[in-house]
Amino acid sequence: MFEELPVVFHESALIERFHGFIKGWNIPRMNDDLKISGWALNSEYFCAILHELRSDTTYRAVVDKLINVPEAADTRDTEAVKRIATAYLKLLFPNARKPGDITVSDFRRYCLKRACHMRATIKMQLGILDSEYRGKDIPQFTVNEVGSGETN
Repeated sequence: MFEELPVVFHESALIERFHGFIKGWNIPRMNDDLKISGWALNSEYFCAILHELRSDTTYRAVVDKLINVPEAADTRDTEAVKRIATAYLKLLFPNARKPGDITVSDFRRYCLKRACHMRATIKMQLGILDSEYRGKDIPQFTVNEVGSGETN
């Protein structure tokens, strides 16, 4: 994935610090069906809201309570997964202000699994760039049953 990028992006020490990667081929091509007409949310207003949410630590507290980190998990992997999961939580479940505000299954499906997938893509690319990372996977994060009444 980094082959066409400048040589500086071929260094594993830099790539390991990326939290996640979205594959461009997973994003649909822009076509007329994706364009909107009529009422819409102003993108500048939406950006201002997202900027304000950066300093709101409530969502990260929810993620910290919901994600069970395995022993000896790599700190970079853990932090990356938690940050990406927090971003998904803010975007998809803005009303989730405490762990009981989101079901375990929704959090696992829409936040944790997607965050893990994005981090796993980075680990896979690291294995291609540097033999030191070959065969190393991200830890198996699970969801705690905090206040939702659902099981893991």
